[in-house]
Amino acid sequence: MNPSPYPAPFNSAHGRARIVKILLIIGAVVTLMSLLSETLSLAFPPFGEEQALEDNPMGFVVLLLTFLLAVLELLVYLTTVVFFCVWLYRAAENLRRFNQWSRLSYSSGFAVGSFFIPFANLVIPYRAVKEVWQQSLTEDEGLISAPGAPAIFPVWWTFWLASSFAGNISMRLSFTEGVPHTTATLVSIIASALHIIAAVFAYQVVDAIDKRQEETSGKLNLGRFSGPPPPPADLSNYVAPTPNS
Repeated sequence: MNPSPYPAPFNSAHGRARIVKILLIIGAVVTLMSLLSETLSLAFPPFGEEQALEDNPMGFVVLLLTFLLAVLELLVYLTTVVFFCVWLYRAAENLRRFNQWSRLSYSSGFAVGSFFIPFANLVIPYRAVKEVWQQSLTEDEGLISAPGAPAIFPVWWTFWLASSFAGNISMRLSFTEGVPHTTATLVSIIASALHIIAAVFAYQVVDAIDKRQEETSGKLNLGRFSGPPPPPADLSNYVAPTPNS
């Protein structure tokens, strides 16, 4: 419930959503390239630490390519996480403008912070993102019904969790001695494939929320930024000018 007598300020999250969607596309492309590189590594013997370059040139090339793509993939992923959090915070903040008197289950800060809380990040982030979509309506529409989230929301979250689990397993295998190269690579390929699918559905989730908020802001005649009206002028000390004689 908003204690202010004026509506909460509205600041469109459309620009942030566009950046997130672009980063998701870039991340999916880079991950696809990494997946192809890992698949290619199955066709050549792995480059050993004690091997000379001339003994296994293709193995070295594949190893170097895989390493560079992994670094690039990590950088794009971290950048996407930062911009996703910035977008989600702004989108959640706008709910107070759309439905001034509605009770929200999650604050803007907690919606973002829940992604980084162990165990809670298995459920709460999904609920928070779903609430952003559900509450991105005008106050009258919100009173009529509380629509369920589209099917893309649970599908996105399922693949996101699956890709996270597979990625953790792949990382552990890469640092475990005695694990066959083929086994570690196959797990990494599966993790990459799940990550790509999760990115595709994440794009659709961000796009669905962004379109709904832009549509609602249009119904409420809100601009890109709309804040509370200016306070009335203080006329207590106003003295009317005297007419010239």
